[in-house]
Amino acid sequence: MMSDSEALLAEEAVVRQGPLGRVGKVVALSSALLLAVLATAAATATVTVRMMLPQRSVERHVTGLSEMLAVKPAYEDCAQPQDDCLAAGCCAPTGFNCFKNALGQGRCMRECTPGGANGTCEGVAPHMKTAVEVPGLSLFCFAVYTENTGSDKISHELGLLQMQHDKAQSLFSCAEWAVYSDVVAPLGPSRLGGDDMTIQVEDTKGDWHLLKRKVTQTWVNTGMFVRVWKKIQDAGHYRNHNWVIKVDADAVFFPSKLGSVLQGVRVPEEGLYMENCKFVDWGYFGNLEVFSKQAFQTLLDNVDTCYDAIDWKLGVHGGKYGPMGEDLFAQKCMDMMRVSKQENFMLTTDGACEADRPEGQKKNRKWTPNCAGVSTPSIHPFKEPTKYSECWEAARDFQP
Repeated sequence: MMSDSEALLAEEAVVRQGPLGRVGKVVALSSALLLAVLATAAATATVTVRMMLPQRSVERHVTGLSEMLAVKPAYEDCAQPQDDCLAAGCCAPTGFNCFKNALGQGRCMRECTPGGANGTCEGVAPHMKTAVEVPGLSLFCFAVYTENTGSDKISHELGLLQMQHDKAQSLFSCAEWAVYSDVVAPLGPSRLGGDDMTIQVEDTKGDWHLLKRKVTQTWVNTGMFVRVWKKIQDAGHYRNHNWVIKVDADAVFFPSKLGSVLQGVRVPEEGLYMENCKFVDWGYFGNLEVFSKQAFQTLLDNVDTCYDAIDWKLGVHGGKYGPMGEDLFAQKCMDMMRVSKQENFMLTTDGACEADRPEGQKKNRKWTPNCAGVSTPSIHPFKEPTKYSECWEAARDFQP
């Protein structure tokens, strides 16, 4: 199934900031940098990486900087690039940060060059939340296979999942996994005997086949994912793990690498999710969706409220980009319920994210990464099994 990021959010690019002031040292104040500074200043708990076993969280009962973490408020609570961002203390587009310029105003920029109108490029302090735990690294991972895509184009999704199952790759090397579908389909022989199958979900609201993407002519997937989330909630297996991960079938995903990225991440009481694409308005791209357990629990508990409150059939910006797919809907729902978020642009290398494409390929929506030397936990998209395997082999030994 094509994620919303491929068909909707990848179309939306934030206007680049032009050069300001005299040439000088470039200062990039990103959420990742702030987190690194905070992590250096604070003592961190030791967490052992065990991808195949559930792990307890490491609770923090200390005072000072080590129990705080930098988070980014919801898009609607932050300033637009053309606005003074001092009052909000944050910038709505991903990858933008608020700097105080020589006039004492806040300016949203990707990076800041000191001097001239920029002044000293003083960064505005991030929003902070109290951390309540450093979760363990046990992952509940799931994927969704759609037989009825709405398109006449051949889909290799089932073949990809069957290959991954056979080789214990991608979600099949997580502590626990599940694959949901609009049909019951075989994945391969089970280690417990018999065959592993997809888990079928039903179109109880009649909203799976109402809306199509203009370019791809595939069904908008939000209605189906609402039923998937309900099915996951009913089964309850995610509760035995620390993180919930949704991965696309065509994403070359290494759970062990994700464990390295998540090691030491602190989580507030309301949970945490991570945006993975920069320089767009909403950066929670669906090839790899990372939820802390509490964040996912909040989504599940409020999905019916969000379904009614969020006009996902129209979409953002008055429908300019078409209906919302599941990744944007999930982000909007979690934002509405005040789940915390951070930006982490080391999670994926994604052809659907314009910022991940090299110069000369920025507008090429069919671009796929060269996987050699890539260390991000997910590399996307590789829609054919042979190409997928080549990428997996090229990237397997490179660590974050």
